[in-house]
Amino acid sequence: MPSQPAASPGTPVRALRRARGWSQAELARRAGVPRSTIVRLERRGGGSLPTLRRLAAALHAPLAALIPSDAASASPAWMEAPDPAGPLPVGNWSPSRLLDWLLCPARGAWSTGVLELPADFHWPERPAAVRGRAVHAYARARLAGGDVDEARIAGADATFGTGLDPEAWIPFAEAWEAAVRPAIGAPQAVEQRLEADVDGLAVTCVIDAVDEAGAIRDLKTGQRAPDAWAAARESLQAVLYPLAWRQRTGEWAPFLLDHLIAHKQGVQAVTIPVPVTDAAVDRVRRQLAWAQAQAEAGLADPGRIIPNPMTRYGCRECPFLALCAERYGFPALPAPAEPVAAEA
Repeated sequence: MPSQPAASPGTPVRALRRARGWSQAELARRAGVPRSTIVRLERRGGGSLPTLRRLAAALHAPLAALIPSDAASASPAWMEAPDPAGPLPVGNWSPSRLLDWLLCPARGAWSTGVLELPADFHWPERPAAVRGRAVHAYARARLAGGDVDEARIAGADATFGTGLDPEAWIPFAEAWEAAVRPAIGAPQAVEQRLEADVDGLAVTCVIDAVDEAGAIRDLKTGQRAPDAWAAARESLQAVLYPLAWRQRTGEWAPFLLDHLIAHKQGVQAVTIPVPVTDAAVDRVRRQLAWAQAQAEAGLADPGRIIPNPMTRYGCRECPFLALCAERYGFPALPAPAEPVAAEA
């Protein structure tokens, strides 16, 4: 293995790249990341763990060499959060994993590792999900003090290699900038990772932001107008995030959903306050206990896991649709019809 050139404090990526005699474009090519990522890391530091691993492999350097000794204070708060996709072990929950069980036991079993995923399984990249990640990356950068250009680089990085129109997310970011950013003010926390203890079960919660007034803000993007009544009934984050915050700080925080909705006329920002009641906390506690019991039973006897094809969200958007069709004998989705040429 090549010798390890030493990195200067605060600029490890730049120092290692220059020691190799590579341009930013060459390092980006070797690591399989966009050049804008290299520019951002050399300017501000940070970076997600998967990105840093790619760079370390390309530079033939240990991962630790890419992290300054003062990383705890130097790394910006808008560092990319670890990718939430992938199975979590039973007993290590998140709101999305609990939602998977409530939607369909088969979906929950695959998402938490109760049913083993094939080695060649790939998590699908939904355009709406990629767009949402890009908007979140933009908002995270702005709330941590990055300027608009830096935030746009962060958003563009989130779409790299996904096939999404690289500008599809920008109208959502502009709507957030105009309507939501001023309402947040100087945030008390950005991308705050907490763990709620719910009757001994750990639930990982990643709070988008806590605004200047102390309210928890959760950012959503979509094409459907939000419904306050449905949000109060269905949002697991609205219960679990304030619970985690209370366990950390000793205080309840209000919960606000910031929706960015696409219309023909453009993107509209709508903020919905969701009340957090003792009854809602008790409901989610019982839902989590039910899901844990189902997961434990499924580990002991996978044959107990059954799908729920009546979920109102439908099966078409489920990442495990093909696996479910094979395991439970559901018909596979028909291939799109070939267009028929009109006769001359």
